[in-house]
Amino acid sequence: MVIDETTKDIVIRIFNLYLQGKSYQTIANILNEGKVLEPKKWDDSTIEKILNNKIYVGDYERFKRVAKEQGKDPVIYPNVVEPIITRAMFEDIQMQKEKNQRAYCRDRVYIFMQKMKCPKCGKIMGSKGTGGKKKKYMYYHCSDCKIYLREDLIEEQVMPMIMDLIEYDMTVKKYFYPVLADKKEKNTDKLDKEINTLKNQKSRIKEAYLKEIVDVEEFSKEYKAIDEKLELLEQKRIETIDLNKQSFSPQHLMADRDVEKEKLIRSNKFYDMLMAEWKSKDKEEKQEFISKFLESITVEKDSKGNYKLVNLKLRKTFINQIYKLMQNGMFDMTIADEKDKEVRTTVMMDKQELQEYIDRLNEYYEVSYYEVARLDEPKKGYQKKYLTIDETNDNGEKLFKLVELISDDKQFPQKKANRIVGAIRVKEREKVS
Repeated sequence: MVIDETTKDIVIRIFNLYLQGKSYQTIANILNEGKVLEPKKWDDSTIEKILNNKIYVGDYERFKRVAKEQGKDPVIYPNVVEPIITRAMFEDIQMQKEKNQRAYCRDRVYIFMQKMKCPKCGKIMGSKGTGGKKKKYMYYHCSDCKIYLREDLIEEQVMPMIMDLIEYDMTVKKYFYPVLADKKEKNTDKLDKEINTLKNQKSRIKEAYLKEIVDVEEFSKEYKAIDEKLELLEQKRIETIDLNKQSFSPQHLMADRDVEKEKLIRSNKFYDMLMAEWKSKDKEEKQEFISKFLESITVEKDSKGNYKLVNLKLRKTFINQIYKLMQNGMFDMTIADEKDKEVRTTVMMDKQELQEYIDRLNEYYEVSYYEVARLDEPKKGYQKKYLTIDETNDNGEKLFKLVELISDDKQFPQKKANRIVGAIRVKEREKVS
């Protein structure tokens, strides 16, 4: 049955439905289901045009389309026709639209925004989402290659990488930079202010893109330019920290960190802690976290729909951070044995730093050190046996970590002739009765 409604009644009904919190598409669905003005088919764009049209408050807008294209305001002739709704109601609608737009933008945050590269052509992939009554999914797509990748499946695939970044970030914040921040050689207030200004600019251009004020090409260009300026400023900030001039012992801090990590691993809480840290972030925080460390990431999907991480590029500022920590014997990496069992390894540690580290570790455990490979033996090189050492030996000592010992300047990569691989083992101290 066709519902007989006048144009005035329809307009008022549309405005009221929107003020009740209904979306453009929901209102269109209600009108279609009610067969309003059948055979007319209502859609979201029609509803949006009605809610934006000032003719319903009696005003006529001239040259509206041309003015929009030129970025100008249209010419408005007030009180030309009899109003259908009050000006107060129209203003309420505009305020509601602004609130809805902000909520929409928050809901449309993409974790890997401007980071995901097309696995086929290498271009930065665009972002889009699905709506409707079913579960919403966020996608990255390449319009040229017709490739679509679901964000939740990408996140699931790269989770091990994310966990490594979270561990690094938490370690730096807790053990290294909080101490360094109090002992900087230079004042970074000016740099901090510039960085915050650029971050605000970045947020504004992102919001303009989500509101479709700027197109994807303009957004990509400006977003990248801001990112490059941010990276330069953040690098300058890092350079103000001179680890060699600090009075504390990096090896003591590292030993304390390793002991805490070991306790979490033994209690099976380490992975849960990292996962909880990631889940506690909202989507904007996740996006900022990824942007902090990654320049780009490439994930491909096979014919069965399985996702695979094929390439990632780290940001230069992050790489420089790692290098600075490596030069001071403060950076760990993991390597795997033949059974894919991960072994923690500290690179670029000299003999004095090793002794300081062991001395500190001795306050918690009984510590032993074994040399397991010399890389200056050209016939042997890397010996697989040092990667397959039994986790616990006959003396009850657990493999704690490997160290790559060097004897000259800490330049990376090191020459084989300057590197010795050693294993640090620990066992619990016997309790005194």
